[in-house]
Amino acid sequence: MSHTPTGQHHPDVDLDPAGITARSGSNFLAGFICLDAGRREAMTAIYAFCRVVDDAVDDSPDRDTAATRLAFWSGELEAAALGAAEAPIGVAVQKAMETFDVRVEPLRELVAGCAMDLDLDGPRDEAGLELYCYRVASCVGLTCLPILGADSEGGRRYAVALGQALQLTNVLRDLRGDAEIGRCYVPATWLQDFGLDRASLLGTGDSALYAPGGGVTMLCERLAQRARDRFAEARGELLSLPRSERRGLVAARIMGAVYSGLLVRLEGRGGDISVPRARVPKWQKLWAALAVWLGVRV
Repeated sequence: MSHTPTGQHHPDVDLDPAGITARSGSNFLAGFICLDAGRREAMTAIYAFCRVVDDAVDDSPDRDTAATRLAFWSGELEAAALGAAEAPIGVAVQKAMETFDVRVEPLRELVAGCAMDLDLDGPRDEAGLELYCYRVASCVGLTCLPILGADSEGGRRYAVALGQALQLTNVLRDLRGDAEIGRCYVPATWLQDFGLDRASLLGTGDSALYAPGGGVTMLCERLAQRARDRFAEARGELLSLPRSERRGLVAARIMGAVYSGLLVRLEGRGGDISVPRARVPKWQKLWAALAVWLGVRV
């Protein structure tokens, strides 16, 4: 491949989108079951690209390798936009672009968001957290809107708000896990607000930090409140859309329902970050999908 750096191995370069999705248990996939074959294929391509870009950082042994792999996928994205993709995932993204007029700009922002993971200092303030959430989550939704038939101004506002809600929920869920690998997505200003440092997020500090009224508990409450606010904002935008677009957004609404259930589970834990990573049971995902599909949830 012309844009593959010399001697650099890319572990996902030969995988097709179906191979990427088959090995993933992501909540993102719960919304695919309601799509027709063409839209499901395009959404699978977008998911696979997002996955390999994220893995380029998470699965690399060092920052230089991560940056090189990100550069490869950035190059493949630009090639897809020009109709010259070579990797199976790039070819699939190119097909989605050609079939559904998927825009390249949100995916560029996604790559920039994953590059932010290479900054081990994390966001300095709330604006930095919002930018990160926009790039790695809202931009995924913006990419998918043409595939789902909801690429209106209202649909875009919905995608931005929902993406923020989903990613804030992820940040809350992964507080300890991220801390264990040296990452922190909580703004430094928030840590200061509650008298915390990054080591507090390892769950090994004074027990008072994780008790009701403790700093970590209050931090969790703030993250949960921000996520709830964004879910409410997304719901308001959804209700303002015409019925045809609301129908088209069923896949996104299913993801929203699944993550809302995850947020409820996380809130029930308070500040206890010592327990295993929270997950939504498969039956609950299926129930959320069925409820949205049948119109029980708006």
